[in-house]
Amino acid sequence: MIDLHMHTKYSDGSDSCIEILNAVQNRGLDVISITDHNTALAYEELEKIDMDKFYKGRIIPGIELNTKVLNIPIEILGYGIDYKKMNKLVKQIYIPAEKRNRIEVERLYNKCIKAGISLEKNCLENYNSKDFASKFIHREITKKEENKRFISDEAWNDVKIFYRAYMSNPEGFLYVEMDDFVPDFNTAADLVRKSDGLVFLPHIFEYRENSERILSYILEKCRIDGIECYYTTFSKEQTNKLVKICKQRNLYKSGGSDYHGKNKPRVNVGIGMGDLLVENTIIDEWKEKVKFFK
Repeated sequence: MIDLHMHTKYSDGSDSCIEILNAVQNRGLDVISITDHNTALAYEELEKIDMDKFYKGRIIPGIELNTKVLNIPIEILGYGIDYKKMNKLVKQIYIPAEKRNRIEVERLYNKCIKAGISLEKNCLENYNSKDFASKFIHREITKKEENKRFISDEAWNDVKIFYRAYMSNPEGFLYVEMDDFVPDFNTAADLVRKSDGLVFLPHIFEYRENSERILSYILEKCRIDGIECYYTTFSKEQTNKLVKICKQRNLYKSGGSDYHGKNKPRVNVGIGMGDLLVENTIIDEWKEKVKFFK
């Protein structure tokens, strides 16, 4: 089994590098990739660790980069990157996460007030910039029953749905513009290639109603090396569709849990919500094309 999509404290996960290594060793995973958002600093820490004490398997250095397509915020995965080179490059393109969070929450707050959503006047004073804007504003919105008329029941009960349906939907009244701090697809993909890595499209069906048009646009207009076909929330039909696309277009396949530790408590390394199984063989076509960390 393998897991090529997981996060540490260096981005939005709750686990340290050693906690990740212990978890994947206990799960018996053969190959992993830590793919923190807009940083590969975890690998600079791992350099200083006697990893064989914690994990016996192999590691492909990775990263997950924020980008956008059709004005919709999405992500790409980079595998086999030169992580030192990547850590220098991201500083040229991406602003620090806490600064981005602060910008987003202020813009989202203003959108809410303009729409008539009732929020506490001093709520921004209580905002911790380590917290995602979507989580913070969602909590503030759902404190008041009167705000239920503004968003769907589904979004009211699930912050991830709130983010996808409203904040990242260009048609939504709470859409947050990010052009000034989120690079376009080609710029983000170029960072991966400049770092000697392969570009993969992750969790495409997480983009909900925009999934099909994002996928079609990228397949026709952008250059990618592969697709994350196996993912925690994918149905068998969705996985089979992506595997078929990869076969038709000579694209590589990957898969992962998108583990975040306590920040996604139902998602576990290797098995996702319990039934994820990513076979070692899916990377046979491309494992010789990337450099392993160990």
